[in-house]
Amino acid sequence: MEYLLYKKNIPLLKYKEEKGYIEVQKVFNKEHLPVALFINGKASDENLYALNEKMERFLNNRLIPSTRPNFKEALKELGIDSNYELAKKSFFLSLTDQYWICPLELKDKLFWEDINFFANEYNSDIGIRLVNNSESLNKNSNSTSPDNATNGELAKRWHREGGVNYLEKAGTGSEQLEPVNEVLASEICRRLGIPYVPYFFKERAGKYFCDCPDMVDQTCELVPMDAVYEDLHLTEENFYDYQQLINRCSQMNIPNVEEDLLKVLLLDFIIANVDRHSYNISFIRNSNTLQWKGLAPVYDSGKTMFLDEMDFEIAMTSSGQIKAKPFFNTQAEQISKLPFYKIASSVNLDKLEGIDQWYADFLKPLKRIPQEKKSALVEKLSQRIQEAKEILQSLASSQKVKNKKASSVQLVFEALKRNPGQTKEELSNSTGLSRATITRAYALLEKKEKIERIGSNKTGWWKILE
Repeated sequence: MEYLLYKKNIPLLKYKEEKGYIEVQKVFNKEHLPVALFINGKASDENLYALNEKMERFLNNRLIPSTRPNFKEALKELGIDSNYELAKKSFFLSLTDQYWICPLELKDKLFWEDINFFANEYNSDIGIRLVNNSESLNKNSNSTSPDNATNGELAKRWHREGGVNYLEKAGTGSEQLEPVNEVLASEICRRLGIPYVPYFFKERAGKYFCDCPDMVDQTCELVPMDAVYEDLHLTEENFYDYQQLINRCSQMNIPNVEEDLLKVLLLDFIIANVDRHSYNISFIRNSNTLQWKGLAPVYDSGKTMFLDEMDFEIAMTSSGQIKAKPFFNTQAEQISKLPFYKIASSVNLDKLEGIDQWYADFLKPLKRIPQEKKSALVEKLSQRIQEAKEILQSLASSQKVKNKKASSVQLVFEALKRNPGQTKEELSNSTGLSRATITRAYALLEKKEKIERIGSNKTGWWKILE
């Protein structure tokens, strides 16, 4: 069967689907292709064979995983064979971008204005069934919903209130801490001035949930880091290569990435995030002009704050034991090996003063969480903030020393260019630097082959090589 991939009403490509295999037959508009279909960071229509696998991955990444709670039962009740067939029922439409799939024979009958979920009502039965394990669905149920193309393991659903689309997510296990953690992450971001998607806690029938508004609308699209990183290599340890990502973002003209990303990873250090994978770091792109807005606001921070640990385990867990993603294996590695010195002076963790009491007050009425764990979590949050503060202070101090050293060397070099024959005493008088500092500057400039000594130490002079 043949299909068209659209962005809104723009036909992008035609492909044939047969026995689960996708064959891209023609590209109509390469510029508006999803970033996940880029080749080496650029939109291209020269290698249709390479687009086959990319198109298959692009669609599969929109599917509800079979491990989602209540999903297999819902499919059976609807009489639908697979998550792929369910997504087809709503044309793979999403509330994170404007791409959709149209059967070729319907190309003159289906239009974006009539079917998109940003502007049109949608059915909530499937979402409610998956989140609440509510009454069984039946084969006559309307299966047109953005929930059909919303991936992720957690039970979740889209719903609309006051004209705004919200994503509701449920907690897991007996304590159901994920919604609690989302709200904590929001509060930390709010205080530190880190862009974030606000999460709102709610309790229903003794279970914990959180709501967050859709971060995009019809004018922009959410592009996961995985799509931007496409065709780049992982490290030997099978993690994403930080510098390769930064370089790719620069190549694609995505603004302000490094500073914003480091702030997100600092947040992850504080809240002990073990799951900042390549689909909950994303970028925002204007879907009309194709201009990048930058890193997406912080979202999906549920697997944090020692989700599955007992109170006594929390107290004993160090940064070297806390797993991390996406660049290194532990939080200790990630914060020590990435260039956090670049934000050490621009993030003021003193703004988190009092958040431990806010956190304690937030946890207090939540009956699912034992008191011992509440106390351990509050204490651990304070410890992690203090540890992060000490690390940033150390990095800021080290950077000041480096900057001072660099400026001293440059000062000596500029003075020598003006008068290569001056003595150390004369240099000291003219620059205000000590003789020892000048000696170190000489050694560094010689090492960098910027100066060369001609003659003896007493009667010679410096030749400027640059």
